[in-house]
Amino acid sequence: MWSPLPLLRRVWTALKSFVLRHPVWSVVLAIVILLFSLLLWYIFSPVQPEMITETVRRGDLVQKVEAVGIITSDRDVNMKFPVTGIVASVSAKEGDKVLAGQELARLRNESYAADLASAAAQYRQAQASYQELEEGTRPEDLAIAEAEVANKRAALEAVKGDLKSAQEKLRTSEEKLSAIRAEATTNLAGYLVTSSSTCAQQISLTKTALATLDDVFASSVITDMAKQYRTIAYGIFRANWTSAQNTLDAFSAGSNFTTYSDSLASLQRATTVIAQSAGVLQEAYALVSDLPLTSAFDSSARETAKATIATERASVQTALSAANTALKNLQDASASYTASIATEENTYAAAKASEQSAQSAILTYETSLRTQEAQLALKKAGPRETQLAGSRANMNAAAASVARARAKLEDTIIRAPTDGVITKVDFKEGEFTGDADNISHSITMLGTSPFRVEMFLSEVDIPKVLLSQSGSIELDAFPGVNYALQVMSIEPGPTKIDGVSKYRVSLNFVYPHDEFKIGMTGDAEIITGERKDVLLAPVRSVIQNNGAGKIIRILENGKVVDRTVATGMESDTDIEVVSGLSEGETVIVLIKQ
Repeated sequence: MWSPLPLLRRVWTALKSFVLRHPVWSVVLAIVILLFSLLLWYIFSPVQPEMITETVRRGDLVQKVEAVGIITSDRDVNMKFPVTGIVASVSAKEGDKVLAGQELARLRNESYAADLASAAAQYRQAQASYQELEEGTRPEDLAIAEAEVANKRAALEAVKGDLKSAQEKLRTSEEKLSAIRAEATTNLAGYLVTSSSTCAQQISLTKTALATLDDVFASSVITDMAKQYRTIAYGIFRANWTSAQNTLDAFSAGSNFTTYSDSLASLQRATTVIAQSAGVLQEAYALVSDLPLTSAFDSSARETAKATIATERASVQTALSAANTALKNLQDASASYTASIATEENTYAAAKASEQSAQSAILTYETSLRTQEAQLALKKAGPRETQLAGSRANMNAAAASVARARAKLEDTIIRAPTDGVITKVDFKEGEFTGDADNISHSITMLGTSPFRVEMFLSEVDIPKVLLSQSGSIELDAFPGVNYALQVMSIEPGPTKIDGVSKYRVSLNFVYPHDEFKIGMTGDAEIITGERKDVLLAPVRSVIQNNGAGKIIRILENGKVVDRTVATGMESDTDIEVVSGLSEGETVIVLIKQ
């Protein structure tokens, strides 16, 4: 088995021999090796970070916001008309002492005054409407509405009585009409049988005549000649012939002799049908008579056809006469019944019309009664809150119109905004303020208002500022002197300054100062918060922990430890530590790698 000991012995012997032979070089070599080893250790040893630390202490914390402040005042006031017009009056001149609200000049404003009067009248009307709605319905109006409901009920009952009477008359008339018709049917039974038999016999004769006519025109000679020489007449004849045959067939299927009125109707139809067929036979006779003679259709053939048609025409004429006779006999026998039935049918129709009129009137009165009852209930219920709200809205809108009209009227008047002295009046009566020469004309005055400071704060600082907070300003004109201030107003809307949104804050001086001039500037500050005897740590030591709160790194036994803390108010340099740290602990502000 191999062992490194012999090799180490040989190296040690050689090194010892070299040192003994070259002691100086041995020392130099040892120093070089030592320096090289130190260099390697320095290069490869871990670098310890440099830390900036502070100690948690107890003390007072003051929170401030700072900005450049500028002195301003209402003393120097330049007043113009916000609208154009003709100057009606100027009631101030240079050197006059005026009081706040005093009228200095006025434009012609008759139309604006009329608008204000109209808006005021509309407001009074809206007020009256609301008051009327709020007070509800008067007892007199309720009494009138109740009387109208009672009248509608009485009228409805009267119409119901009319309906009952009309229905009774209708029933009586219907019974009487049925009795007359039954009597007529019984007494005219013999006529009905005769009429039916006569009608059937005459219709049969007419059908036979048309069938014979069909035999005549079955000859191709007559048909071809009619088509060739009398084309139009033949076409009309064929159309009438077809119509007559269809009418005969329809009559046979639809005739009715159950009652005398049915018999009359059937006989009247029968006479019409037979007369139509007689006309067709007459057309056929005239057509054949008018055909020219030829070798195929000689005089003998034409006379034979004419004789056949004439015979059937006479038969149909006889049938028509018999049907008319039967119709007249039935009409004569039923005349008295027809008159009685017609009279009673008129009575029945009048009763039916009365019934329908009464039913329609009932519907009308029922609807009217429901409407009147609903109106009465509405008056008794009084106004709903939504109605009151709507009326109040109308009244508020009218009030807004009054305010708008009054504001427009006030735009034609210049009033002194504060007490002071008039320094310049730059227009006179009769001038038009809209001209290019007069557009910049105005009234200027020097007011008695005290000086104040205006400063513009960022959107980060403005939430900290509240009314009545105290502050101070060191003016450039009076270095080393801090003048006490107090927040007077905070403008709600932003002002663009160099493209950045800023918020105007106005501060009053706690003590009056006459030595200032408008436009002086200086460094102003507002104290927005103060804490007494609290734990303080540097603001830079607080780290946001990815939305999970705040942490501060501390040195604990030489190690960096993250500590979760709760913080309160902060200033530019320090922050209040509510919990998580103790006085005297060392916090890390910055670690330099």
